[in-house]
Amino acid sequence: MVRSSNLSIAYEMEGEGTPLVFIHQVATDHRLWYYQHAYFRTRYRTITVDVLGHGPVMWPLGDRSIEQAAHHVQQLLQRLDIGPAFVIGLSAGAAVAMQIALDAPTLLRGLVLVNPWGIPNAHLRSIGKRLFQLAESRNMVAYMDLFQRYALPVDGVGRQHTEVERLRTLVLEQDPRAVAYAWAACLAVNFCERLAEVTTPSLIIAGLHDLFTPPYLARAMAERLREVELEVWEETGHFPCLEDPGRFNTRLEVFIRRCLAR
Repeated sequence: MVRSSNLSIAYEMEGEGTPLVFIHQVATDHRLWYYQHAYFRTRYRTITVDVLGHGPVMWPLGDRSIEQAAHHVQQLLQRLDIGPAFVIGLSAGAAVAMQIALDAPTLLRGLVLVNPWGIPNAHLRSIGKRLFQLAESRNMVAYMDLFQRYALPVDGVGRQHTEVERLRTLVLEQDPRAVAYAWAACLAVNFCERLAEVTTPSLIIAGLHDLFTPPYLARAMAERLREVELEVWEETGHFPCLEDPGRFNTRLEVFIRRCLAR
């Protein structure tokens, strides 16, 4: 893990070639992308980042917003000077990726949004507030139990024990205060009026069994984006990159190659 001397962001970079930037969900960190890092690092330059005060680098309270998270990632890409990148974000990470697409489109070659939302509706706001309260009270075990209930298919919890335990470990290792502030940042997001401004080719993947950010939120975003491919996967929930990494990696690479061939 590397920390830039003048940037409050930790990241891990490996490989050469076209850069792929992966941005995690709340209460996880760069390790969420374990399967993607292992798969893509031999053919691309993979960059997994920690944002919103997650991971080993604490952020000032004033930086714990989606806008500031996007700004930090932009600064990192400019500092690395490796050309336009594909940015892949999951849920809150998708919000950060979308903010980058709005603020600095020249830094992007493609945008991949996994279970995104344009604005928290009443359903997401209700769950988000409950998760915020649990994190604020430092009860991360209850946090994980609630989150798992909404984010993963019921049959998948037993079937994918290793992935669920990997996710639980990530959640329990995060600073509860950072998690709480991250949820406050997420509940303030509203991209609905600006989605038509995004010119970057986009791929949206949503999980049918995601009761946390249901697919209709992804569909609402896709209807407003100019150039977008939308897929709803019937077998997955909130974490298709963990639940079905083989399919996810293959689909992501098809999108990357299509964009590069343009």
